[in-house]
Amino acid sequence: MADRISFLNTSFDRMTPDEAVELLLARLLMRQSGRVYYANAHTMVTASKNPELVDALNQTDLLLADGSGVRWGSALLGQPLVYNLNGTDLVPALCNAGAERGLSVYLLGGKPGVAEEAAANLAKAYPGLVIAGTRDGYFSEEETAQVLKDIRTARPHILLVAMGVPLQEIWINRYSSQLPGITCMGVGGLFDFLAQRVRRAPGFIRAMGMEWSWRLAMEPSRMWKRYLVGNVVFFSLVAAHALSSRQTAQLEKTAAYEYEAADGSVSANFPLSRTA
Repeated sequence: MADRISFLNTSFDRMTPDEAVELLLARLLMRQSGRVYYANAHTMVTASKNPELVDALNQTDLLLADGSGVRWGSALLGQPLVYNLNGTDLVPALCNAGAERGLSVYLLGGKPGVAEEAAANLAKAYPGLVIAGTRDGYFSEEETAQVLKDIRTARPHILLVAMGVPLQEIWINRYSSQLPGITCMGVGGLFDFLAQRVRRAPGFIRAMGMEWSWRLAMEPSRMWKRYLVGNVVFFSLVAAHALSSRQTAQLEKTAAYEYEAADGSVSANFPLSRTA
């Protein structure tokens, strides 16, 4: 059963992959507007210095834990986000589950030509899936109104936005209100995988929670800073949060003790004890 977990002052929705697909498909087929994001270690590091991204994450309808970093970090803080709910796995599963029910998708983002290739592969893999439209991510602010109009006209159940963190979350947060009846989902580099321009890690590497190391090996010049530097920063944030939480708990315990001591209900010379 899904529940909400606080991690680094952000509320994540904790559920199994099957629950996530079921919940998302139900929302889509009911034509619910919404914003869905996947947050990984890189997302949380970026949010630590980007208030606009924080605002977007705090206004999401569904925030899912993406990657081993978030799962390990949340476990260290005693609120484990058990499942890796990344868009690269969930979007194909969602398309598979919704294809026979006429699910329609619009792909927005990526380099020119990538969204079209990704859409063609989705349509081939999931007969019945409706490709409502595609558009690369290279458009100006002045063109945004026309892009939004095109999406409203196409009226997909779901808009997949692949602009990378934090641009996709900020874009969705700004403009999703102009797309009634459409769920907007930030999907990062998904189109590159679907278009088969970037290879995913073998299954056994993904099962070990080490897909990040594969991506680093495949694209070292682009990914080294995100993973080698970013992971250190991320776990520093986790450690700082753990220390802050411990200090807060100690202060609250001390304050409660002093209050009860002043009230005369316990002795100020001894620690509080509920069992004495």
